Amino acid sequence: MNKSKFYRKSAGFKPCAFVMQTLNFVSFLLIIALLLPACKAKKDASSNLKRKSTSFLVEKLQDNQISADWFSAKARIVPSGFGVGTTFSANIRVRRDSAIWMNVSKIGLEAGRALIRPDSVFILDRLNRTYYARPLAYVESEFNLPADFNLLQEMILGNAILLDENNINSKKLTDRYILTANSDDYQTEYRLGGSPYLLEEMSVNDETNQRSFSIDFDEYKKVSKHQFSHRRDIELSSEETGDGTIKINFSKVEMDVPKSMPFSVSSRYTRG
Repeated sequence: MNKSKFYRKSAGFKPCAFVMQTLNFVSFLLIIALLLPACKAKKDASSNLKRKSTSFLVEKLQDNQISADWFSAKARIVPSGFGVGTTFSANIRVRRDSAIWMNVSKIGLEAGRALIRPDSVFILDRLNRTYYARPLAYVESEFNLPADFNLLQEMILGNAILLDENNINSKKLTDRYILTANSDDYQTEYRLGGSPYLLEEMSVNDETNQRSFSIDFDEYKKVSKHQFSHRRDIELSSEETGDGTIKINFSKVEMDVPKSMPFSVSSRYTRG
């Protein structure tokens, strides 16, 4: 993964609590180039799997990748750590390779919006009538963490990330298949169940920077022509930010249905 250069923090920039929570949440989702030393046992695992070739398993993993041009869903988000401790809900919309839009609400009231483009982050803080615009690399400079639009997009869709099919090995356990790959920067692992070989867990290990990331995928349901994981459990540990977790439950998922991404800024808002 290419890492862009860090941007310097804007002088005197001290966002309010909501903006910090939103940026923390966005950065949490953006931290994909990380680590996982150990994996958890899965519930409802199949057993007595037959041995399959590495090429076969990689092909099945790729076949199950979601390639929708549009995605939308409601999400209940329960974060812990990174200064984000309040459960909230969000409407999430994705236009592939173009934009990610989030509308964040607490106790039924809209608190703000975020619009993420391949090179920028825009945030509306409705509580304080403040508007923020930052390069996507601001997440890197503020939290010392890598930020990548494509990786965030794929993680929302539930796709495998950093998959290098030219440098990968496989092994069979009793109840799942494991694909592993090592590079100079990362160690990645993907755990698949039996047929239809859905991704159950994904982890990335960045030992050099002491970062760890893992995500469990559960409650697969068919949406359009795709199998989509409606429940995600994410764990993250890094030297810079400490430990954090986030639980996401998706509902009202739609794919390939165009959606608007309203993001207008009133003249009454102050730019932060």
